[in-house]
Amino acid sequence: MPTFVGLRVLSRLRERSGPVIEDRVAESMTWLVRVGAAEGWERLAPGTHVLRAGWEIAVPPVGCVGGPWEGGASLRWLSRPTATCLTHPPDLLDALRHVLPGGTGAARA
Repeated sequence: MPTFVGLRVLSRLRERSGPVIEDRVAESMTWLVRVGAAEGWERLAPGTHVLRAGWEIAVPPVGCVGGPWEGGASLRWLSRPTATCLTHPPDLLDALRHVLPGGTGAARA
């Protein structure tokens, strides 16, 4: 998703977020969820792009970590990989619905 949306989603999820990859060149953020968990999300969360099984993504080295305010590599972890390494899909979709224009959330982030 675009970084300007992703930062709001990350702020809403806080500790419920799994690892997040930021690509500063493409101005995008990527969350990791189990394969198939985000089917149909482009319709439910316009502006997001779901990468399906078989797609490849660039993954930064584990030590390449920083916030959007820090300099450094163009590809980095905004939220470090953890033992579970995935974001719970319902939590991510709920955060998306709250921050996207026209979302169905009860409140805005």
